[in-house]
Amino acid sequence: MTVSDERDSAMLQVTVAAEPAGVQVVRVEGEVDYDTAGDLRAALFGAIERKPAGVVLDLSRLRFLDSTGLGVIVSGWQRARKSGMHYALRCVPTVIAEQFELTGLTKVLTFEEDTSAA
Repeated sequence: MTVSDERDSAMLQVTVAAEPAGVQVVRVEGEVDYDTAGDLRAALFGAIERKPAGVVLDLSRLRFLDSTGLGVIVSGWQRARKSGMHYALRCVPTVIAEQFELTGLTKVLTFEEDTSAA
């Protein structure tokens, strides 16, 4: 049995909910890595395909993000931008925010702290 076979699918939970003003909020809880990034991609791209006024990723319960997950977030931003919609990351934990800083993504992505800001 390999390590990936032993992984619990509960390592990542992604939910999508509509907020006032036509914003889709994608709440991410757990760990986003090579094995779980597909779940985030499906939920995020699905939310964008609904063509809302905006998409907000609530990362307040994200514990781990690897480069695969970072790529999904950037791909979501690119899709949202092409559609002319608002795209933001909300309540990013400090350890995760450091990754965005190191990669220079803080210069292009929008970050929100207050949950009422969306």
